Amino acid sequence: MTAMFLFGAVLLAVGLFQMLTMPAGAPGTIADYSIAAGFVMMILAGARMLRGESRSMQDERTKRIGAWGLSYSWFLTFLAMNAVFWLDHLGIASPDAGTLSVAFILVMGLSAKLFQSYLFGKGDVA
Repeated sequence: MTAMFLFGAVLLAVGLFQMLTMPAGAPGTIADYSIAAGFVMMILAGARMLRGESRSMQDERTKRIGAWGLSYSWFLTFLAMNAVFWLDHLGIASPDAGTLSVAFILVMGLSAKLFQSYLFGKGDVA
């Protein structure tokens, strides 16, 4: 976690340095992406470091619940993709690629966390 936190800090610093030294709108700058990725990495690693390593240990139960939660999330994302196909095919809605990318990333990420939280609260998957 320390390495992830430090790498995030380096990415953030590189992005900020590039943003300050490059002219606005210059082609080939990755400052925005670097700042965003570094910030997210620092937040995630910092939160895990504050919780301590004892909460991140995995046993067979947590691995099984994680796998089931991800499987449910994958299936829900598959159903969402199928629904978008039919919406487009029937002419009801035709979202662009950027909107679809963000929507599917959010569906997959949030549903995985929700399914895993539900299964952890339930106790087991069997």
